[in-house]
Amino acid sequence: MNEIKLLNRNDTKYIFHERKLPAILEDLKAYYKVLEIEGIRLLKYENQYFETEDFSCYQNHQRGRLSRTKIRIRKYVESDLSFIEIKTKTNKSRTVKNRIAMTTEEHIRSPRIVDFVNKNAPIQVDEFAHELQIDFQRVTLAHKELKDRCTLDLNLCARWNGKEHHFKNLIIAELKQDRFKHASEFNLILKKHKIYSGSFSKYCFSFLSLNDQLKRNNFKPNLRHLEKTLYD
Repeated sequence: MNEIKLLNRNDTKYIFHERKLPAILEDLKAYYKVLEIEGIRLLKYENQYFETEDFSCYQNHQRGRLSRTKIRIRKYVESDLSFIEIKTKTNKSRTVKNRIAMTTEEHIRSPRIVDFVNKNAPIQVDEFAHELQIDFQRVTLAHKELKDRCTLDLNLCARWNGKEHHFKNLIIAELKQDRFKHASEFNLILKKHKIYSGSFSKYCFSFLSLNDQLKRNNFKPNLRHLEKTLYD
């Protein structure tokens, strides 16, 4: 996994109903290995996102701004590791992550963490007014020839302002490459199962499900695609 961290990468996303997952995993076995930690392959991720009073991170995404940033604390539960991460989508549609490890005692307003965020993000810590919790379980696959890696996320649950939403039956898949290659076995296998790449942001769709006051016009095609995926 260390050989294909891909902290500067091209991301391709797909969504599909969980009933398709067993057949897809069966096809992927010939090309990918699965990450296992102490016998566990379905790993828990806990994510705490930080947002401004006027939801500027969400609004930048909704408006289609090409360069946008999200800030989160991510905990890898089984590994008992936490990182503060600044995740940026560049104007060349690449995903760049800048992160440092956190101790168990540190939080978003610890001096070292404040200094890291304020020096590296366009938003300062004192601008944070909302916290969005997004938890899910993940299967991580690495290509046997280290061509790429991919993730399959399920049991997504979002919490904000005392509200909670579960994305039942949804699988969010992501192909992570240095540069997108149509011939990736992951991409071809999903196409075989009539699953095609599209746009899906856990962050934005969580807020869409929990806050009906947010503008959503530009997400309507994606919302229709989500509904069709889950209920078709």
